[in-house]
Amino acid sequence: MPIIAAFLVVTILQSTSFADDGGDDYPAQITLEIADGTYIYEMIDGSSTIVSGTIQDETVPDSATWELLDSSGTRHYVDFTDDLVSASETGLWNEWSFDIEINPLVVGPCACTIVVTAIDVSGNTHTELMSIFISPNTHQLPPTIHIYGESTDTWSSQEHIVNALSRTVHHAEPIFEYTFRNSTIVKCSDVASQDMSDMPDDVITLNSSQISFGVSMDGNPVGPLSFEIDLAQFSDGWYDLILYATNPLNQEISHDCTSIRVDNTAPVALIEGPSTIQEGMEGVVIDGSSSYDMNWGIQGLTYIWSVIEVEAGSVSGADFIVDSDGRSISINPNSSGTYEIKLAITDQAGNIGRSSIIIEVQNIAPIVRLSIDGVPISNNDEFILPKDSTCLIDASGSIDTPNDVDNLRYIWRVNNIPTYEGASREFFWPEGVDDEFILTIEVIDDDSNSSMISILIKDIDTNGTFPLPIIVLILSAVFLTYSAVKFRDQTNESEIPKWA
Repeated sequence: MPIIAAFLVVTILQSTSFADDGGDDYPAQITLEIADGTYIYEMIDGSSTIVSGTIQDETVPDSATWELLDSSGTRHYVDFTDDLVSASETGLWNEWSFDIEINPLVVGPCACTIVVTAIDVSGNTHTELMSIFISPNTHQLPPTIHIYGESTDTWSSQEHIVNALSRTVHHAEPIFEYTFRNSTIVKCSDVASQDMSDMPDDVITLNSSQISFGVSMDGNPVGPLSFEIDLAQFSDGWYDLILYATNPLNQEISHDCTSIRVDNTAPVALIEGPSTIQEGMEGVVIDGSSSYDMNWGIQGLTYIWSVIEVEAGSVSGADFIVDSDGRSISINPNSSGTYEIKLAITDQAGNIGRSSIIIEVQNIAPIVRLSIDGVPISNNDEFILPKDSTCLIDASGSIDTPNDVDNLRYIWRVNNIPTYEGASREFFWPEGVDDEFILTIEVIDDDSNSSMISILIKDIDTNGTFPLPIIVLILSAVFLTYSAVKFRDQTNESEIPKWA
């Protein structure tokens, strides 16, 4: 079964949405009992206007605030957390009411955005926005304009969607323009005057086809709007977006500014590791820690590793045991073959850098372990076996890597002629052999790599024999001649008796 080994080290970013946060199953609901675009006039008696609202959630918010914003910044701010009044409690879903007091004489002329913010017990932020116009006299007001949904944690690559809220007091569609330039040290500090004659030369005018508007009950564009900025030609860095809204009926201008982090460059993935290793090695480190992001550093990068056998196209769980700290992996290769190790690195803007290396895992031949009647025997040893006796020959203690050890073949040869196959058995003096012979055990793994041990077995009365290496050399020559004549078209396996 194909398995791709993947490991992530990720910084999860939480964004604040318009009106609610998508991270909750049932996000808090904020309502204001006022129509978007309401005009608040000065009362004859100088009294304030009360705007009521409710917050619905499972538990009372940890924080609840409202503020009035226009192009100059915050015009009024109130924390009303302690003033929330329980309106209904039904168990899982409860409601709290609040009042916003607005005095036109205190606030002054204002094309403002009301921003009501509630932070729940889980730390999620929920926001409701609405445009209002405040004037104690017949002062000419610009449109409201407020960019929302932006965060200092937000990254943009290739494009950026701007979301804003804007209305005019006359309900006419505003004219929208923007500039996009490198941020100053203090972000959004270089904002041009609201005087039309001082509009910057690099301003870009949006036409209606470039803007997606919210639609009112009568089908007219109203309130929320969005448009896309093409970032493909911009280098990485911080940029200030200044959005201008002009009332076409009185030419009054308002603006809002937000800073956008542009990341169009993919990280550079680098892998360091050996090109050849032996199967069965433990803790072979494949290192990707030299990878980098030229402009933004390594903070927040995600490392995704995969191991693929080049010929088979997959890696089974038994072939590689992989551990990871994200920037490197440690492999324990248990199966020989050619493997491709891939590293994909993603940054917080979604750009991906890739790299790969080929590793050859070399097979290790088995190590033969032979014992006779429980006594360990080494290569070129001699063993005395009376012709009328038997002994237990055992090679089951031979060792190999875990993937090969259960599939080892054991070939026993008498004077270099394959005679039996099996790990152990009771052994008799072979027929047709006089006073001595060479017993060879060859252990073969499933990659056809093998090792062998040869010993000289003699009858108790045998004297004056040649040294074992000489005998082995002679018997090898005899065996080659024998094989060429007798077994030209046959395999050893088909002729070797199997031991039960």
